[in-house]
Amino acid sequence: MHTVQVDSDGLVACASVGYEPGSARWWIQRSDLERRRRPRLGGLSTERIIGAALDVLREDGLDALTVRAVAERLGTSNASLYRHIASRDELIALIGDHVMGDIRIERTGRGWRADIEVLMSEMRRVILDQPLPDAAGRNMHGYGPNMLRFVNAAVTAFDSAGLTRAEAVYTTIAMIELVAGAATIQRSRSGRSPSGVPAGAGFDELLDRLPPDDVAALRETGDVYLSAPVDAVFAHSMAIFLDGVTSRLPASH
Repeated sequence: MHTVQVDSDGLVACASVGYEPGSARWWIQRSDLERRRRPRLGGLSTERIIGAALDVLREDGLDALTVRAVAERLGTSNASLYRHIASRDELIALIGDHVMGDIRIERTGRGWRADIEVLMSEMRRVILDQPLPDAAGRNMHGYGPNMLRFVNAAVTAFDSAGLTRAEAVYTTIAMIELVAGAATIQRSRSGRSPSGVPAGAGFDELLDRLPPDDVAALRETGDVYLSAPVDAVFAHSMAIFLDGVTSRLPASH
């Protein structure tokens, strides 16, 4: 349960309710609170808070992201901010969904497959550019309004391909997990080690130290493994996945 209090400025105080930030019930609560809020001109808003939180993230990293740091960035008190945001976890949930709002949803006019390719490429772009560390993203749910807008677009495309409703949903979830997982791996690989030495340096020597039967194929293809362009790998994985979807469509499609 939750309680709502209105202070002297007409702002709805955000009390702790026990719903996990990012969960469906939490988003319902956020929606209810936003509807009841009567903000003053130039006062605090969820949009301003998210903007300040993003500035803190980009400049100082996740460890620096606290309600206090955001309040200082906005030139206000912790108490004023707590009327809008109950915790750091709520900040992370709001930022995560805000970032998903950058995904452009377009109908290509070239059929369901082209629509999905564009949509998932957009998701990959946003994940690669977003400021939240991957560890924070793993604890988020997919129930924010921007995420649901994206999921709805994917389900619609797969449904129009001729999949059953259940198949369209399962396929959407699997596709999102594939793209998000690949983008997360790419983000981790693109980081530099403290020494500046590439992670793949010494790969051939490493293979020489392993049992030959365990790495026989890599002895022949190791150069490809080390140099595979990430964009080409992404396009290849999309093609394999969507070829599989196509093979399951009714003959009429």
